[in-house]
Amino acid sequence: MPLSVVVVALGDDHRLQTCLAALRRDAPQAELILVENGVHGDAPTLPMEPSRRIRRSENPGFAASAEEGLEAASGEFVLTLNPDATLHEGSLKAALVLLEAEPEVGAVAFRLLRPDGVTLDSAGIALGLVRRARDRGMGRPEAGAFQRREDVDAACMACALFRSSALEAARDGAGEVLDTRYFAYKEDVDLGWRVRRAGFRISYLPSATADHERGWREKQRRQVPLRLRVFSLRNRWWTIVKNESALSLVARMALYAPVELLLVCRLLLTEPGTLLAYPRVMLGIPETLRRRRIKVRRP
Repeated sequence: MPLSVVVVALGDDHRLQTCLAALRRDAPQAELILVENGVHGDAPTLPMEPSRRIRRSENPGFAASAEEGLEAASGEFVLTLNPDATLHEGSLKAALVLLEAEPEVGAVAFRLLRPDGVTLDSAGIALGLVRRARDRGMGRPEAGAFQRREDVDAACMACALFRSSALEAARDGAGEVLDTRYFAYKEDVDLGWRVRRAGFRISYLPSATADHERGWREKQRRQVPLRLRVFSLRNRWWTIVKNESALSLVARMALYAPVELLLVCRLLLTEPGTLLAYPRVMLGIPETLRRRRIKVRRP
């Protein structure tokens, strides 16, 4: 099949019904791989029948589950979709047309809106000078913002379309598309960085839109469980070590060091438990260095 769709759900998420109804409207023949974690009992009927349905009581994390789905996908193009994301009619077609027309583009970042219809959730992901990933425009009024197509550093995997050959070229040194060690957070940043290292572009397409509810939002950091905040900080540094060139890493240390020192001071005062991330970063460096290598393929 030309299009595969990978959906990872946690629990029997009622939003999956709306998500898959919109997908069936726009891509009824797509190969759907559905991974449901933390579920018990009988599987509910869905608006779209999965080609493969993985249903289990444990939760190995988003990264490992999405990797499982990506490995099972057989399409030329792969859409990643969260249950809390709903495609707008015609958006998937616009993204597919772009990938079919421009082989140097490895992924399309969708324009994600909050369910209120007036607030922007993501216009692609950007990495700043100290490689702190941000969803562009998050929380801003969507009217008039980010209306121009442009390249970005990564695509939010809540709703993103990938070229399968770009995913294949971006496999890390362990042979994985998504680093299964991450559990949650920053796996899309790491993947986007590797897709670009493999010679592909990631294009934000404002006409490719979807609603995205998102489990947490700006200024709600304290509502994120400590375990996940540790993952986020740990994964940020693994992503840097894994992808930054040696020359760039040395050059940026003048920025990294003072910024990280300020962050450590703030965490000591506000959330000292998050500092557990740093020893875990160090313990993971040997494996992270092993994963630096990718299969570079120029389009």
